[in-house]
Amino acid sequence: MKRNEWIRFGVVLGALFAAVGLLYPFWPLGNVIKLGLDLQGGVRLVLQAEGLEDVEPAQRRDMVDRLVTIFSERVDQYGLANAEIRPMGGDRVEVRIPGATDPEEAKQLLGRTALLEFRKVLDAAANREDLEAKRVEPQEIFPSNDRSEYYLVQGEPLLTGEVLEGAVVRTSTDPRSPGLYIALTFNRTGAERFVEVLRTLQVNDRLAIILDNVVYSAPLISASIKQAAQGGWRAVQDSTTITGRFTFEEAKLLSVVLRSGALPTRVQVIEEQTVGPTLGADYIRRGMTALVISFVIVLGYMILYYKWLGLVADAALILNMLIVFAALRAFGATLTLPGIAGLILTIGMAVDANVIIFERIKEERRAGKSPKACITAGFTKSLPAVLDANITTIITAVILFTLGSGPVEGFAITLGLGVAASLFAALVASRLLLETTGIGERIPVKPEPSQA
Repeated sequence: MKRNEWIRFGVVLGALFAAVGLLYPFWPLGNVIKLGLDLQGGVRLVLQAEGLEDVEPAQRRDMVDRLVTIFSERVDQYGLANAEIRPMGGDRVEVRIPGATDPEEAKQLLGRTALLEFRKVLDAAANREDLEAKRVEPQEIFPSNDRSEYYLVQGEPLLTGEVLEGAVVRTSTDPRSPGLYIALTFNRTGAERFVEVLRTLQVNDRLAIILDNVVYSAPLISASIKQAAQGGWRAVQDSTTITGRFTFEEAKLLSVVLRSGALPTRVQVIEEQTVGPTLGADYIRRGMTALVISFVIVLGYMILYYKWLGLVADAALILNMLIVFAALRAFGATLTLPGIAGLILTIGMAVDANVIIFERIKEERRAGKSPKACITAGFTKSLPAVLDANITTIITAVILFTLGSGPVEGFAITLGLGVAASLFAALVASRLLLETTGIGERIPVKPEPSQA
């Protein structure tokens, strides 16, 4: 082989091995490629930010972007994989969580404002009415998390959750108060401010730890903690906990929302959709069946019509599909039901380039040229038509991906990757096979006899 043929051989072989390596062990599909909500099942929520009607457009965009960032952090820290979170309109955020089974859990994770405050307790009672008579503005009354007690607290918080550095679930080793608790860690600024707060409080004062207007803890200020505060910020950096009758999932969710920070505004779930895994599995089965059937039909048709040249087209098509699925895996793209439709369309379009090239090769052969000359001329003369047809399709796929969302985006991804891979397979892999194997000698037409 010539030098350029060796280069093509190395590129094709490299692409083949890379694709196979990325796709191993090939099945089940959900372990190879990320599956969308419609295939895997899961939860879709649309959350609307409240109170943005009179906000400037730039500030509204910034607030929605902050919501997206906080939602992403919460989902990642909670361990929900492959979630898709994106702005939707001027005041909404769409969240898709494949594999999630409990929409209420997702709503708790995303919808909680997570506004953490520390306020001085002025009084406590079993009934809210007992405190109403004592309350003066701007004091407020908040319930405990189990609604067994109510607290009258100062109006202004002494400290907020903005100064938190971490929140971790721990298991109590104290037999008097068994169960789970949340261990809080302040950053240096927060710890210094906490020291100042402790110095203003007296022994036996109570400090309420309030999350989203619910009191989770109201510990007494002891002499030991007052003494520790005299030692500086390091002595109190890890000394605060939130207790309660938590299940592990409740404690984990609470720690996640505390670590990710408070939402910039309250949000409301306005759309909710749950797709069961059984329905998703049925979609996968039907979609993959349609994909395999169309794949086999195209393979058979190319052999029947183009004979030996059809084998080249089939080999290019197989390489094409391997590259497309490997690209989905490599880029972390999500395969959706419309994406499978894009793959099926790609199968037909993938052989289109080979059809154009083969027809030009056959024309050159009828003109009496040798097989090698036919192949060179066929690829050279068909290149403009092949590029025009496929590049315009890629441009369309890019536009659909940029402007579309959801199903349209999934279709555009697979269509664009499929067409790009088909160009490589047709122009590089097919030509390599025709020029370096005996298949190029088996063009299924004979030269026309020369006229005397």
